[in-house]
Amino acid sequence: MHRTALHRLTGLATALIGTALAGAAQAELIIEDAWARATPPGFSKGAVYLEIRNDSRRSDTLVGVHTERAGRAELHRTIEEGGNSRMVHTPRVRVPAEGSVTFEPGGRHVMMMGIDEALTEGERFSLELEAETAGTLRVNVEVLAPTAMGVD
Repeated sequence: MHRTALHRLTGLATALIGTALAGAAQAELIIEDAWARATPPGFSKGAVYLEIRNDSRRSDTLVGVHTERAGRAELHRTIEEGGNSRMVHTPRVRVPAEGSVTFEPGGRHVMMMGIDEALTEGERFSLELEAETAGTLRVNVEVLAPTAMGVD
């Protein structure tokens, strides 16, 4: 009986240490410089740009995005083919360990569709990115001038 109890305690301790180590190895994603351009009235689409930094030794993957500011939001990428550019939905975006991913004009971006009211310069709104390991990441997006190319 004593040996069984000791075995159970050893198993419990091992499980707790394993859980603690797994938590320590989780990806640490940091979102910086989130911004969007102001849109004209009646225009139902917009894009969000940002930098995602992963300071951990474990990669993570973005698997979704949401904002109440638009009916739908998706992770997108602009692709150049034969002198033409087009946007494609990229449902998964890997964020490398100890690396970063940049969402910028002409490249990766969060595409917002179904915007009811124009994005206005000076406005701020909330965006949620969903990562496999880090979970839900919330960030405030600053709306800049329609001609902006980034946060100064």
